[in-house]
Amino acid sequence: MTIEIQKENESVIVKMIGILDTGAADQIETDIQEIESLANKKITIDCSRLEYISSSGLRHFLRIRKAADAYNHTVVLTGVNDNIKEVLKITHFDSIFDIRQS
Repeated sequence: MTIEIQKENESVIVKMIGILDTGAADQIETDIQEIESLANKKITIDCSRLEYISSSGLRHFLRIRKAADAYNHTVVLTGVNDNIKEVLKITHFDSIFDIRQS
């Protein structure tokens, strides 16, 4: 699992690459903390190269969302494949994230 963080003036683009399972969720803790610290900007999570997400990965998404809530920001998810979209729907995460095609 790799995370690329692109900081722009008023926004942050987070690219999730690979498989976000329990092992990877522990591995990316530092990256998640950095993203949380940037929650005063608009956050977009690019999932176009995210192959799989487990409940541990969803917990990280929720942490980012809660940090953004403190600044009245939403978190946009883009490039979500059908399998991950189904997981988001089943867990009702589709109702707390702004999911866009691209």
